[in-house]
Amino acid sequence: MNVLGRNELINFTFVTFKVAEMSLPAYSCEYSKQTYTQHQLMALICLMKRLRLRYREIVEVVDLMPKLQEIIGLKEVPHFTTLQKFFKRFGSHFFDEMLEQTVELFDIEKPWVAVDGTGHSCDQASLYYARKIEKQSKKWRKSYTKNQIAIDTQTQVILAHKVARGPRHDSKDAIPTIRKTRKYKPSGFSLDKAFDKEEIHRVIHEELEATSMIPPKKRVKNGKYRLSMQSLFSNPKYHLRSLVETVISVLKRVFDDKNQSRSDRLRNKETKLRNSCYNIYRYAKHLSIQNLKMISTEPFFCKFFT
Repeated sequence: MNVLGRNELINFTFVTFKVAEMSLPAYSCEYSKQTYTQHQLMALICLMKRLRLRYREIVEVVDLMPKLQEIIGLKEVPHFTTLQKFFKRFGSHFFDEMLEQTVELFDIEKPWVAVDGTGHSCDQASLYYARKIEKQSKKWRKSYTKNQIAIDTQTQVILAHKVARGPRHDSKDAIPTIRKTRKYKPSGFSLDKAFDKEEIHRVIHEELEATSMIPPKKRVKNGKYRLSMQSLFSNPKYHLRSLVETVISVLKRVFDDKNQSRSDRLRNKETKLRNSCYNIYRYAKHLSIQNLKMISTEPFFCKFFT
């Protein structure tokens, strides 16, 4: 039976559940209680992030949504500590696998990639208080989580990410992020002036056999690829980089800018989860729009039903 429809949250939860099935084993251990599958718990945590709720709140909301429980095969709503402990023990590398699975939902061939970084704060303090303390002490109150992403400029999908504790310069994580896009065979990269380093140019040109479009800094005197940018630089290709700013804006507006977790390890995982949720959100939104345009007698296309 086709469970997808016009409701974006239903589509989001269903797609998350299917992505989790493709990325994770059903149970973390053969000796676990097996009351809930990891796929069900992951779907609930992603829904929590989508609705910008906390653990205690999401279980109360799901208890009022019998259709959603039916879609993911949930016979009993878990206690909020079940979700909390699941997220805490969940390996960070699984979020990288989930991101790769979400990218496969889209038809991406030889993308033009844009790379940039942003930060996610780790507290709930008001902006006024934060600015006042910063002005008085002349320093940041706390560190933040640095989230560097590489996106496909055509579909605006996150292809790869590198998450670490900030503050941190963008160029420090650029090469690992760029190398993660190798499997998609990118045709070129657009990056801002902060990434103007010969090593970054070399990795793009020689390892990925792609084109780099990075505006050169003033008074460039050395570097084969950096010097070539003075004559080969193209404004139209470079300005595709603005699309990564659009993705960052949506990421923060839809899934919130702040991390709720207390430790750096959990904040990094929460940031990775946000990136995967963004790709699922893009796909679910596309399904909702497609279903609105569909004639009732026509078959509904979805990757999970083909």
